[in-house]
Amino acid sequence: MNKLEWQDLASQLDLQYDEDVAVIFGEKEGYTLFIEDAGEKMYRICFSVKGDEALSITEDLKQLRKSTKGMSGVLQTRYKLAVTVKGGMSKAKTKELIVQCLDASLSFLREHGLANVCEHTGEATSTAVYQVGTNLLILSADSFQQLSSGLAIENQSYDQQKENVVGGIVGAFVGCLIGGAVTLGIAQLGYVSFVSGLVMGVCTIKGYELFGKKLSKLGIAVSVFFMFVMILLAHQFDYAFLLAREIGIDVFTAFSSFTEYLLAGGNVHHNYWVNLGLLYIFTGIGAYSMVHSALSKQKLKYITRKL
Repeated sequence: MNKLEWQDLASQLDLQYDEDVAVIFGEKEGYTLFIEDAGEKMYRICFSVKGDEALSITEDLKQLRKSTKGMSGVLQTRYKLAVTVKGGMSKAKTKELIVQCLDASLSFLREHGLANVCEHTGEATSTAVYQVGTNLLILSADSFQQLSSGLAIENQSYDQQKENVVGGIVGAFVGCLIGGAVTLGIAQLGYVSFVSGLVMGVCTIKGYELFGKKLSKLGIAVSVFFMFVMILLAHQFDYAFLLAREIGIDVFTAFSSFTEYLLAGGNVHHNYWVNLGLLYIFTGIGAYSMVHSALSKQKLKYITRKL
């Protein structure tokens, strides 16, 4: 759903909408909650609640999911209760399902005597929705101050670390080898997928950060360079495997001979360039999403605020 549709749903529920993180939030029937887009036409309604620790509500939660139209999952982790809603065929139907699942969840919480609590301490007290770095949490004011201080110290420690560029380059290289292997494996099956780019992006960027101690714009640039080179190498090996099978030689000889042939200006079927272009496009989409995510997290990790 777009911004206007989120705002309309928030108004319908008598809740608020936050543009920065694109979530609906507020208090309803004594429970603090927020509703977020979980991706893939799935939506998540989150509460922080606690009941009688001697009683298990696991089976009752399963029954809630089965009996509520559109509710695809209910997961309780410590105090956080997350209700997953599957979107409908239309935006209007999606809104209707979210409202139905929210009403059913609130009825369930009341009927089972679950109390609204701070998800950090489990204390039944006044709560609100806070953003602490990349996380949305239902907290008391005291818990927010505590977690904010902890995050500030953690960020300060991270910022003061000296970036190990050489180590980062090694890490990015190791990561892109893993991503390249995945890309080659998918290509050998006859497919081109953005998933391979996503895997390559994750492995390369995380590899740089792990070995380099921190991730900077230089680290992202190095990672992107390795990704582009590895896509070309994976494509070359894909054709080398094909040649090796056709003429009965080992794959490394085929790779070397085919690369020398191309560098000498030899002609190849146009499918080679078409497939290379598709590989760059699809894996590029996946890699871009990972790079964008990494940059966003770098900015978000410093934010602490009450919605």
